[in-house]
Amino acid sequence: MTVKTKGIVLGQIPLRDPDRKLILLTPDLGLIEVIARGVGGKKSKLSASAEVLAYSEFCLFEGKGGYIVDSADLDRNFYDLRLDLLKLSEASYFCELTRFILPDKDNAPDVLKLLLNTLWLLEKEKRSPAFLKAVYELRLLTLSGFAPDLSGCTSCGSEDALTFFPIDGVLLCGECLSKMPPDRLRIEIPLPVRQAMRYICEAPEEKLFSFRLTPDSEAALGHVTEAYILCQTGGRFKTLDFLKSIL
Repeated sequence: MTVKTKGIVLGQIPLRDPDRKLILLTPDLGLIEVIARGVGGKKSKLSASAEVLAYSEFCLFEGKGGYIVDSADLDRNFYDLRLDLLKLSEASYFCELTRFILPDKDNAPDVLKLLLNTLWLLEKEKRSPAFLKAVYELRLLTLSGFAPDLSGCTSCGSEDALTFFPIDGVLLCGECLSKMPPDRLRIEIPLPVRQAMRYICEAPEEKLFSFRLTPDSEAALGHVTEAYILCQTGGRFKTLDFLKSIL
């Protein structure tokens, strides 16, 4: 049985040379692993489609042990991202983070669109890497069912709540802060940052990247989204550590 699907390569795992296991994000099958035979060879027709960040149409043979790549037609490889260490590092972080989140068949189409749009904007330098990182982190969690509650103070409903608790994903106003343990991780966020976070969570796909922030607010947004993603996933990402080391 053969299956056709489009997908982007999020990771490549060496097997017995020259075979490779590819981690693909597809719109209809979700996150899957496939075997690419001979892809490490110099004459392989699959080598271009097997690179991390390559987006292709795959023809997969579904065997007893899983999917095997029969053929692939490369659509886009985001070549310019590979020419800039900062861009490539950020794109690699997006891939690692997406693999960790494990998109399923229900949210995979939206996650794939988000990733492709973010990579395109990063490649074409339409928005800053810091802006795209913050938007991707928060929107990815939102699509995965981990959106924070930013409607107001989680205790009294006050619209003046500007203290964010990334472990809990909630806001508290000044009068209700005593209801949270004093050692609980908290971040004071300016009103424009709170508004930006709500926009990222709620905006339609086609308008997601259409807002602007001052440099200070953009930096604050990046600080809070990174803290939120690390608290919610409980993970540590090697690509994020490397990205931060070169900034």
